[in-house]
Amino acid sequence: DVGRFRRPMRRSTEGQLMSLISLGVSAEVVVVAGGGGGGGSQVGQYGGGGGGAGGLLYFAAANISSASWVVTIGGGGAGGTHAANAGAGTNTTITAIGATAIGGGRGGRGSATTSQPTNGGSGGGVGGFPTQTAGTGTVGQGNDGGANATDTVPYRGAGGGGAGGVGATANNGTGAGGAGLTYFGNAYAGGGGGGSGTTAAGGAGGSGVGGNGATTATTNGTGSNATASTGSGGGGAAPVLSGAGSAGGLGSDGVVVIRYAGAAIPTASYTGTMTTSTSGGVTTHTLTTSGTVTT
Repeated sequence: DVGRFRRPMRRSTEGQLMSLISLGVSAEVVVVAGGGGGGGSQVGQYGGGGGGAGGLLYFAAANISSASWVVTIGGGGAGGTHAANAGAGTNTTITAIGATAIGGGRGGRGSATTSQPTNGGSGGGVGGFPTQTAGTGTVGQGNDGGANATDTVPYRGAGGGGAGGVGATANNGTGAGGAGLTYFGNAYAGGGGGGSGTTAAGGAGGSGVGGNGATTATTNGTGSNATASTGSGGGGAAPVLSGAGSAGGLGSDGVVVIRYAGAAIPTASYTGTMTTSTSGGVTTHTLTTSGTVTT
């Protein structure tokens, strides 16, 4: 009616992700699984292999259209010890686009053949033992771990595979982790570096996010942990000169990143942990723990 005040419509400020569903926004999506743990090492001369990165999937124009969807963030694998194998990473899934990234393979233990690296999104690197076989990566998600084909005493660990490259072999030189891939200015899914033998330095982690391999020490040759929430592999352990051996570094948890043009249009909430940023007319949601989106 003339003269009556009409209140303008307001949008809810309770959440952000459902705008992708309600408006049919086409989004870039990066899905990264958890990285594998670095292999442990015994006292003596055998370095642990670097953990393989979690599988990485990139969608340039994903259409998220379901009204309720679940994100499961894969966990990083535990570092191995002188007596126990490292853990593999676990899968990351996002039901809205039917995507599953495969967890990274564990790094091989610096000891016997029963301590082999495993396959995964990217494969784990071999530990410093001449008859181990490198873990293989998943096609379209990652790469193989490094081998030690012609290495001699002291046997060094090889690098874990990364989303952007294979792990380096340890042919008389410690293996670096395979390169990761960079999206939106951040590196993801780098392989862990292999641990040293009794000489030389440990291998560098891939793209600065994989854990670094350790260097031989008197009492502590622990591999470095991977950078958090990048799905990278842990660094391999180095042998110690006394004590019970050393542990590999932790693989890091996976992540899901959703990015689209325009400001966030909030219409619902996410039950997990999510950070949101908007810059230059582009909104980025980074999901680092599991949760559910509902209308």
